[in-house]
Amino acid sequence: MSNASETSYAKIGFFIVLGVALTLGVLVYIGGMGAKSNEFMAETFFSDPVSGLDVGSSVNFRGVRVGSVRRITFIGAEYHDAAPADRQKIYVEMAFDSRLFRMGSEQRSRQLVEDLVAKGLHATVSASGVTGLSRIELNFPKGELREERPSWRSDHPLIPPAPSILQSAADSATQVLNQLNKMDFVAVYSNLLTIAQSAGTTLDNFNTVLTGEQGGISEIVQNVRDASVSIRDFADQIRNNPSSLLRSNTPEELSETKR
Repeated sequence: MSNASETSYAKIGFFIVLGVALTLGVLVYIGGMGAKSNEFMAETFFSDPVSGLDVGSSVNFRGVRVGSVRRITFIGAEYHDAAPADRQKIYVEMAFDSRLFRMGSEQRSRQLVEDLVAKGLHATVSASGVTGLSRIELNFPKGELREERPSWRSDHPLIPPAPSILQSAADSATQVLNQLNKMDFVAVYSNLLTIAQSAGTTLDNFNTVLTGEQGGISEIVQNVRDASVSIRDFADQIRNNPSSLLRSNTPEELSETKR
């Protein structure tokens, strides 16, 4: 009797566990299907490496997470009609949550993305802090960008790429180094040496002129001093005898005033 009871309890427990597992499986499946029904796909591509980007990486629109990376491969593996020069570019498929945009049907979602691209929407790979992981940022870059026209016909709305900040800085540094490499430092040094020698020669000539004219300059200075003394004496005379301005000579005393 006891063995029969234990067998019954074991069966009941087995069916309970099986029922719970089936319920969880159905819920997970339905939840996954519901999530996929709210997804729509878009794609982008990059010519530069996408280090740190992986399946499941975040896709942000103006800083807000709107989806995730679904697949990463090469353009040549995804589109056989791509030009040979484009086959090694990196293809990234992104899954967006249409509920965040309230876009409804996939056709409306595609149209909205195409409208945003027409307004300048671009995709950029950005690093996420010090973890080494990367994400895709969707934004409207300022300034003109070099557009890369795809040679293939995309299956999903295509968001064109934009260079990342680090890549732009690296390109600028490379341009500076290339300009430095093109400079002829020997010629620059030779020109600077020639300018310094010319400046030294000019100073020597100026010193020579000053030395040769030193006597004349001293005479001029002495004449100026003598003139200053004469003007001072004349001023003293006018101050002591203002009538001398009207008479050329000093008047004689009258006989009546003589003693």
